Amino acid sequence: MAPKLTAEIYNRFVDLMLIVGIDDNTGLILVNKDLENDRFDQTLQNIYYQEYDAQVLAAVSATKAIHFHPELQEDPFYPPLQVSSLDSSGEHVMHSIQLESRIRSQSFTMKEKKRCITVSAEVMKRHLSDRQSTAIGQAELPLSVETIRSVPSFCFPDHAKVYCQKPDTHVHFLVFTDDYGRKTYATCITFYKPYIIQKNFETKTIEMSLDVKNSVPMSDEIKGYLPQCCVLISKYPYFYTMKECLSCMVEHINQDVQEMFTFVKDYTHLLTMAPVPPAGNVAIRLNLFHLKIDLYPADCPEKPVVDIPLHLVFLSFSIDDVLTIFTAIVTEQRIVFLSSAYSLLTIIMESFLHFIQPFKWRYTYVPIICQTHLDLLEAPGTFMMGCHERHSELVKQICGLVVVNIDNGTVSVNEETLPNFEIVTKSIPKFPSEPALLFKKVCKKIKFQTELTDVQRPFSYNPESEREYRMKKRQQFNTEITFAFLELMVNLFRGVLSELRIDHQLFNQDDFMRSVPEESKEFYKQVFQTDMFKTFIQDRLNDKSDFWSDFEAKTRQYARRVSNQEPSNSAPVRTQKRKLKKQVSVSVWPSSLLQREFQIFKLPTLNDSAQYISMCVQLLTKALQECRDLEPRASYLYLRGMFLAADGKLSEALEDLYSLSSTNARLLATESVQKLFKLIPREHHAAVRSRCRSFNLEVMRQTSQDNNHLASTRLRTDSVSFQVKMPETDLSKEDFVTMVSVHCMADDYDTICRLFNSLIKLDGDMFVDKQTFESFVLCYKENQHLCQNINISHGKLQDQEFILCLSQLIKTDFGTGRIGLTDKRLFFLKDVSNAFKEIIKLRDIAHIEMLQSRTILNKGDILVIKNEDGSIKFTASLKEERNCWYMLIEEMRSGKIVAEAMKDISAIHEAMLNVLLVKAVIRIKEDLALPPESIRSVANNLCYFTDYVKNDRHRLPLSTIQALQHRIDPNFGEHQKHTVEYLLYVPGCNTDHDNSRPPRLWCCMSDGKIKAFDATNWELETSVIHTKKAVTCMVAVGNKQLWAGSYGIFIIDTETMTCNKTLTEHRDLVTGIQLSKDGRYAYSASIDAVIIKWEIQTLKSVEQIHLENVKCLRSLKLRDDKLWCGTWQDIVVIDFHGNQKQLFPFKYEPREQSKISQMSCFEITDNEVWAGCRREGLLLVWERNTAQLKSTIQLDCMGISTMLLSEKKLWIGTKGNQVGLIYIYNTDTHEQFKQLQAHDDSVRSLCCAELRYVMSGAGSKDGKIAVWTPKTLEDSDKFSEPSAGIV
Repeated sequence: MAPKLTAEIYNRFVDLMLIVGIDDNTGLILVNKDLENDRFDQTLQNIYYQEYDAQVLAAVSATKAIHFHPELQEDPFYPPLQVSSLDSSGEHVMHSIQLESRIRSQSFTMKEKKRCITVSAEVMKRHLSDRQSTAIGQAELPLSVETIRSVPSFCFPDHAKVYCQKPDTHVHFLVFTDDYGRKTYATCITFYKPYIIQKNFETKTIEMSLDVKNSVPMSDEIKGYLPQCCVLISKYPYFYTMKECLSCMVEHINQDVQEMFTFVKDYTHLLTMAPVPPAGNVAIRLNLFHLKIDLYPADCPEKPVVDIPLHLVFLSFSIDDVLTIFTAIVTEQRIVFLSSAYSLLTIIMESFLHFIQPFKWRYTYVPIICQTHLDLLEAPGTFMMGCHERHSELVKQICGLVVVNIDNGTVSVNEETLPNFEIVTKSIPKFPSEPALLFKKVCKKIKFQTELTDVQRPFSYNPESEREYRMKKRQQFNTEITFAFLELMVNLFRGVLSELRIDHQLFNQDDFMRSVPEESKEFYKQVFQTDMFKTFIQDRLNDKSDFWSDFEAKTRQYARRVSNQEPSNSAPVRTQKRKLKKQVSVSVWPSSLLQREFQIFKLPTLNDSAQYISMCVQLLTKALQECRDLEPRASYLYLRGMFLAADGKLSEALEDLYSLSSTNARLLATESVQKLFKLIPREHHAAVRSRCRSFNLEVMRQTSQDNNHLASTRLRTDSVSFQVKMPETDLSKEDFVTMVSVHCMADDYDTICRLFNSLIKLDGDMFVDKQTFESFVLCYKENQHLCQNINISHGKLQDQEFILCLSQLIKTDFGTGRIGLTDKRLFFLKDVSNAFKEIIKLRDIAHIEMLQSRTILNKGDILVIKNEDGSIKFTASLKEERNCWYMLIEEMRSGKIVAEAMKDISAIHEAMLNVLLVKAVIRIKEDLALPPESIRSVANNLCYFTDYVKNDRHRLPLSTIQALQHRIDPNFGEHQKHTVEYLLYVPGCNTDHDNSRPPRLWCCMSDGKIKAFDATNWELETSVIHTKKAVTCMVAVGNKQLWAGSYGIFIIDTETMTCNKTLTEHRDLVTGIQLSKDGRYAYSASIDAVIIKWEIQTLKSVEQIHLENVKCLRSLKLRDDKLWCGTWQDIVVIDFHGNQKQLFPFKYEPREQSKISQMSCFEITDNEVWAGCRREGLLLVWERNTAQLKSTIQLDCMGISTMLLSEKKLWIGTKGNQVGLIYIYNTDTHEQFKQLQAHDDSVRSLCCAELRYVMSGAGSKDGKIAVWTPKTLEDSDKFSEPSAGIV
């Protein structure tokens, strides 16, 4: 199909091996060119004291081996090929790849025996860039020519030297960053080879020969040890694993230095053929010449792997200094790290970059600066650099640097000279105290000194077991430290989520800053200005799911217990009594800390590349067949896809990679998929789409393109708004809705529309004048500021009680003072003393009268408030404020009446919002000089609940009042109301490690959103996922998953409240999902009459059933080991293999000839089957065993939309013009038990909660959820009651 590609692993462990240093082919190139003219006879005497330039000696990649000296040439025997032959017996013989490589290397290196005079760096650079003369281009090496040119200076930052005594072999680490911010990681091992050095007086050159026999130099010769450095370069930060590989290789080199290039090529070939595992719990093991190398995966796809000892930071610095350095990084200071060990510089700096995740450093980052480039430290702008400790005096002279001395464990800030010549020392902001305290407690629990635990451990004389022990200890430290810093980052920035307005790409920085402690404000002020934070905020506004959001979701319930946050669906009201607390810090260590356990996938022996890849595919296929757990299956699928791509089987590779969407969508490498798809010839695209579920592949390709576009736009962080701005032009209706929402004055679309219609009456136009809007916002915020800063004694206001408005100084029955309105009562504040006194609770108000009082001096407008029995009577001389206060009190009181009558707590919050808006509208008359009559008329239009009660819309039938427990509004804050398509109640549970999970009500909306409510208090937890199409069915699978049917099956993780898995085998809308009794299998049905049997543990499709003669499969139920399939015309009962067992035809004579008889839903009782008509209020009841029609029942409605069986009662949701009724029938007697007036629209969904509650969801005109208690209906003696209401 596709052309065969070179066997090259896309996710290979190592990209390139470089050999850098000095040998007999490069000669000695002095750094100081002025010393070249010194006397030649003194050259050997000074050779140990001079500094020399190192050269790139060789480069070995997966496909090329290039030698740069004495001339640039490619090794024709690399990569090594398998030699196959037949012996005399006819059996297949495989020669060792190492033996073959050594033979070829010997024949190749024979050409290199002749020494040449020094080859300069310019010659090497010219050869590298000369494509025509060498036929070796940049594209053939995985590293750019510019980077290769710079490598010697990083391998030898203090230049190379010749040593008279052999130094110890040592390791250090490098990080290269390209212009696009992509990082490449390297591990360098420097070792020393013995050379005999002598002078050639005829040519006046220095000649060197490798000393392989450890000979004694002659009188005119000296012995010197020349440095050479092997550099392993990878796209992945496996620093310590590469260190192990290099250490093993150098041991072999030291045993036979003549065969160094042979070892280098063999090692590199093995390492470039080893893949890196994806994030998960599968590690890869390769045998590197009897050394077992394990490549462990990253924690999650959004983070790079951690292969360094993070605890070295805590051995070098105190916890306070760690937090100071952390602060300097997240505030983007100019930072320089100092150490006498180059290896520590990269390890410590990389550790801190790991600590600040998900923040990402995007400025200059150079862990090691060579001696000749120290002037970079004076560069302007933000950077992180590292240099040797010997340069500390020079570093101290550079103004404004944050200097981190690793050797001394200190942090300091250099003095800075201002333009007026004043010398100041810039301080690093203080770290927020509450998160810091919890972090310190966690760190103290981690014992970083391994020697303390090693005291009780016996000595080990097995190097392999000792190595394994130290690796596990390092992994344990890394896991604990990573957890501690993730918890710290969540505690620091959890509160920003409540100030995000995703629809408007806005972060309300001012409101957040008002909520944090004073000592923390400078920290957040500086952090908010950084590029890292802006990128982080952009990710949150894009609703990105990553490890930070997962952990925040897991700990959200703990944060709520200690926070003072309002319910998430409350009106945006803030008061002095209860300010929103944004910085909430909680610690769940070690209850949520799990030690990772890995499955090991062993790579086969590498002889022949093609055979090796084929064997890997076979082993991975076998592992997939045997694996029952989802997480390792995802890793195996990913790895097999990569090996198939290397083998040129691109369509099969794409199929494996796309299958990740059903196991772990975060592993789906869209860049790799796009790259592979482009490699396939265009004429084969149709076949590839067919194998990969054509429309799903197209959706994925389009999504990946959109994601790439988003990724590019996200880099422009200036698109995020941090401050709320006033409009520059007059506002249309849609612009007005946006601005009111952005200013956090209202979120409910209907409320904002009423406000818009009210304000345009003031302007007499279809637009709201910008001056009117500015005045309105100013009045609104002035009222808020007044309420927040009123001084009331602690304990006078109740918990969750909010001050809405305060009057001017007036005369009352209690004396001179102010009256105030909260969401619960009226109160009086005494002038001067501010003594608090309750006037009356809102629920006790029976009469409010507007009167005029006459005194000897004048007359004034007063307000009289009474309770029912007259025991409370309060008079306030409000004068010109009287009418305003009458509207405010009446609206708040009416809101409470509606909330109690309709059992809808959101009515109180909406009434509070209306009060604030009315107050602001009335106040703008002073700014706009408008007549009081017009202001009063406009304000009356905003008093929604006053009119609601006046028209008796809150009065419900008695049976409804008895059964109705609560109402929930899942459309709160939405611009448009949507239908509640499906409801599912999931009981609470105690999960692993004492992490309790509350019961939840899951709500699927017609706009594709899935929302979850905490069933203990009915608060909205989060919007989980946007499926773009409505979810039609949902089922709980175990304690940790929900399966939601739409166009595909979305698998939701109930712990992190995210969806990372999607089953895409269905080609049409999924209409039903049922679980088997043993919980091992799930059955799903789609409209196109296809039923799929799934193995839940592996998410594999086990069997497919295609129903014949069925055009539209609307529902699916599982009873008595049979599948009950509902269509428009009948109910088909089949066994698990698709054989029909029964048929219940839905046939009747419609009352209107134009209507078609169609079944909408059905329920199965012990002896009967009940079905409802879609377009008429008709029920059909069959005998379950014989499928004979027993009876029909006529209901007074336009159709039946849903049914629910709860014990012996059948709840029937109906359709109507203005009202949605619920009929409750006794299934034994076929008699109506109750009738409930549920909603202002059709009842579209029903669900049951542990036989205690029944929940009903309404159509889009109502858009609410009602919670009912069936037990109250059972206790009622009456069958039917007249309408009654409560006030």
